[in-house]
Amino acid sequence: MRHIKFPLLFLLTFFIFTSCLSEKEEPPKTVVIQGELINFNNATKTLSARGSLASLTGIQNVELSVDANNRFSTSFVLEEEGYFSVGRNQLYLSPGDSLVVSLDYMDPNKATFEGKGAEVNRYLMDVPFPKSGSYLSGGREVKSPDVQDIVKLAETENATRLAKLENVKNASAKFIEFEKLRLDLDYINTLESFPIYASFKDYFEFSDENWIKAMTPAKEILNEKTANLDQNKYMEHPNFRDMLGVFGNEKFRSSGFFTDFTLTPEMKEFQKTESFLYSLKNAGLVDSIVVQSKTVMAELKNPDYQNAIEYTLSSYNSLDPGHAAYDFVMNTESGEKHPLSQYKGKVIYVDFWATWCGPCIAEEPAYEQLKEDYKGKDIEFLSVSIDTNVKAWENYIQKKGWTEKTYLISQAELADYKINGIPRYLLIDENFNIVTAFAPRPSEEKVRTMIDELL
Repeated sequence: MRHIKFPLLFLLTFFIFTSCLSEKEEPPKTVVIQGELINFNNATKTLSARGSLASLTGIQNVELSVDANNRFSTSFVLEEEGYFSVGRNQLYLSPGDSLVVSLDYMDPNKATFEGKGAEVNRYLMDVPFPKSGSYLSGGREVKSPDVQDIVKLAETENATRLAKLENVKNASAKFIEFEKLRLDLDYINTLESFPIYASFKDYFEFSDENWIKAMTPAKEILNEKTANLDQNKYMEHPNFRDMLGVFGNEKFRSSGFFTDFTLTPEMKEFQKTESFLYSLKNAGLVDSIVVQSKTVMAELKNPDYQNAIEYTLSSYNSLDPGHAAYDFVMNTESGEKHPLSQYKGKVIYVDFWATWCGPCIAEEPAYEQLKEDYKGKDIEFLSVSIDTNVKAWENYIQKKGWTEKTYLISQAELADYKINGIPRYLLIDENFNIVTAFAPRPSEEKVRTMIDELL
């Protein structure tokens, strides 16, 4: 397993970003945020920077420490205005902002903002959710197989939101420009998402061919909306980056869609970097990833993306096989706390999952069979959920009748193991050293071979 040295120069490529309060006079570019977090329960409490580079590494994120009343206070120096998020709440922060907030994890519409920067953040409270099809509202607004009905919906909603945007006070020119961009993106996403939601309602089966057929009446509109969007500055809008895969879809483009949009070299390099980092975060620092990293970095021209890859690679050295396992504390349904280290002396196989994770649920039968097959041997099987909805987890394990060695933990508590996605599995030896932080799934035969070698 190779070790990647941490590139110190990388830290200098980002704006200064700290999270400490001081009794001294705050510099002009300091952002101060204080308030309360409601219904976050087991959810990660992080102020996440959503700029293009920040999204690749998370290096600018700030963990929010709450007291017994779920109140927090933090400050940091911000060089340029931009998008952030806390849970499902979207924020837009500018140097010098000073906000008192109340953020609700379950319903961003219940958020409150007071102070400098409040007006723009109030506007963002009810922006559409792209993963729900923007104006389609998770498919609730799909009421026919005709895309022209969706065009009318998008036109109406965009007009309403534009009027609201024009009334926002104390908004910067950049905020107005980027929120008008959001209107175009939501319009496009509403139309582009229509075929999949229409298929859920059995109007037709979903396929690329049926997507093209359903969307053909709106082709001209889509091309008009995307004609002037291929600008690198828009890479700082998270919704824009999420749409790059659609704009660059070769099958759609060969059928005449999005042909006036050209992916710039900057956009292509971002996609290449993001794709590689996704592979790294799912496989860990295995030899094939190290080899792939050299190929990718040789192809990249942008040093910021190269540094992002180097930084992320170096951060995975601490998960090498043989490295001491990191301890964490898990919670039972009754509120008891159990450290992982209490199982030291035995082999440990940890299943990180959640009730909303389809692939996790699909592995349940194999996991239960694995436990049964090794019953009575020196190995512990731990089921550790990262559910943010504690009640959903409680209901699920009660329905399943699970009572032993089934735990709940906040994903933030697993930062050392870099749990960026689930299902994930962890294998630790009897000396409490990491065997692999990316263990095979229960359904894979390889996991039995690895366990047998440890027993």
